[in-house]
Amino acid sequence: MPRIKRPHIALTAEKTGSLRSVDEVREATREGTGRDLWQGILSRAEADLNRPPITPWSEFPERELIHARHGNADWTACFAAGQRVLRGALVHLVTGDVRFRDLSLRQIASLFDPEDWPMWCDQAHLHQGSPPVDLRTGMLCHDLALAYDWLHPSLTDSERRFIIEGIDRRGIQPYLARLPGNPFWLNETHNWTTCIVGGLGIAGMALGDDHPDSQRLVAIAEPIMAKCLEAYGPEGEFNESVGYAGAIQLLVNYYLARRYQTGDRDNRLGQAPFPQACHWVMRFTNPPGHYLPFGDAHLRMPVAAQSFAAVAAATRDRVLQWFFATHYQAEQVLRHDCRGFLLFDDTLEPEPPGPEFPLGRAYHAYGQCISSRTDWNPHTTACVVAGKAGREHNHAHNDVGQVVIDGHGEPLIVDLGSCLYPSAELWDERHRFYNFSGFGHNIPMIGDRELRMTPDAQGRILDASFNRKTGASWTIDSTAAYEDVRSVTRTVVHLFPGIVAVLDLVELKRPEKVVLRWHTVDRCSPDPDGAFLVKGEIARLAGRVINLNRREIRIRRGEHAYKAPYDRNRLGELQVQKNESFIETESTDQTVRLLSLFAIFGPDATPSAWMPEGRDSASIPTGDGVVRAGWASGQLRVANLDTGCVVQFPDPG
Repeated sequence: MPRIKRPHIALTAEKTGSLRSVDEVREATREGTGRDLWQGILSRAEADLNRPPITPWSEFPERELIHARHGNADWTACFAAGQRVLRGALVHLVTGDVRFRDLSLRQIASLFDPEDWPMWCDQAHLHQGSPPVDLRTGMLCHDLALAYDWLHPSLTDSERRFIIEGIDRRGIQPYLARLPGNPFWLNETHNWTTCIVGGLGIAGMALGDDHPDSQRLVAIAEPIMAKCLEAYGPEGEFNESVGYAGAIQLLVNYYLARRYQTGDRDNRLGQAPFPQACHWVMRFTNPPGHYLPFGDAHLRMPVAAQSFAAVAAATRDRVLQWFFATHYQAEQVLRHDCRGFLLFDDTLEPEPPGPEFPLGRAYHAYGQCISSRTDWNPHTTACVVAGKAGREHNHAHNDVGQVVIDGHGEPLIVDLGSCLYPSAELWDERHRFYNFSGFGHNIPMIGDRELRMTPDAQGRILDASFNRKTGASWTIDSTAAYEDVRSVTRTVVHLFPGIVAVLDLVELKRPEKVVLRWHTVDRCSPDPDGAFLVKGEIARLAGRVINLNRREIRIRRGEHAYKAPYDRNRLGELQVQKNESFIETESTDQTVRLLSLFAIFGPDATPSAWMPEGRDSASIPTGDGVVRAGWASGQLRVANLDTGCVVQFPDPG
């Protein structure tokens, strides 16, 4: 059997099929997006030349200092160390400059040194078994084995043995030792599985015949990765929260490696669920390129766009190429990931979404997420409204029914996203941390009770309608998420460009307190009449909540705080008290009907306020005309009185 001609994973020593050779990669550095990506890699590699190796104690701008204080091998430290190794190897391969090979080797030696890196495992995961194996193990095995493949032609025999022995000792053997215990990540379909099992599978492909267990690593990974592909919903929905959707990159990495290992005979990236999953992510990326922060994500977190480059190249989808070309810079600033350069095919011209590309869509699997936007401008748009009816399998919060609103490229009615995880001892009580709780979301809460947390505690989309000219509407039934209620439904109407109405109908078994919170990006307060004005950096949002039961409601500004003992993170330190703000409406009744109205005003507009008209409706003057919104005879209707545009639910057709 002939020896592998290296490099052979992610780029090839010689031209093979449609795979990219080293010569083609060199050519891609000379112009266009490829040149821009390359310059980012080269400038960072040059800056690294005079820096000490990264360790778990290293401090750098992208990293939370708490992890450096504890010497914790968190994601950021492991990612940065792996990227330094890969950047040095790639720059050396393209330029032949031995300084970058030596840069990579210095970081590799540090990773193998137990004084520098006591563990390839996050301290928060040590309770899960011994020897310690977690996401960090998968990340580092993947990156080091890939760098070995790229550096191989320039290494001495002793250097090759040194790298093989180090990966084996620190990663492969601990991984194999854990398998007889059937760790959970062998049987799940989330990012632990794709990172650990997939990462070691890629290591097997990259090391090839140079390691005796390579074929075993690939054989273990193959059926499990196939099972992970089957976990995606029928329309590309991910089984975790939107902010974790970037984890598809782990599967992209695996099947890209397999494509190269098979000499271009197996291009799995061109098939479901990869294109569908990319389009799903597009729906929940708000201008200027931020994930919607449902579940375990963070406000204004840049989208992980590099998987789009690989899928675009495999499918020749010009819209996916446009998405990558539009958003890669923000991702590169945050993550400095050199693999995006190798995934990008500069022969495919990008093309923005055309008039046939819908502005809104509802998805019916997992989180059952819904979005509506006024256009596909990637940098700013008048309004994006998004919601959800379900709860994901992993990295989920108690957010059934959540609604968020962005305007002119910034969040206004917000999801607070996540905090640093609580300790393992408090994990079963994580809903007491407000980020995880229903009380930390923009949904009705009843009688001071938390939402149910069993797998069946899901809402469902009853109906959804999208019209490219006028807007969108949807209604969900979230009754199953609540304890001891008759019914809870929510209807959302988005009238283009920037009007949103939300109708909450709550039927209880007895009169109880119902609290509805709208979390705002600023710290605004309601006026004596209950109106409030949210002030973003450039946009404004006028809001008002109307009690359709024609009774008084209590409305106030409040703010969150972590309270002992639920105020410490997984490393034992106090959570950062952000005192995040909300507008709270409280009413007590057996039947509660609350109508929340929002109007977005751009940077050049003077905001006005919603003015009640009778007891069931209100109107507001906008730059696009006077808008009236109200509920009557079981119908929520929002209309622009000047243009005649109407969105209503239910729509009589």
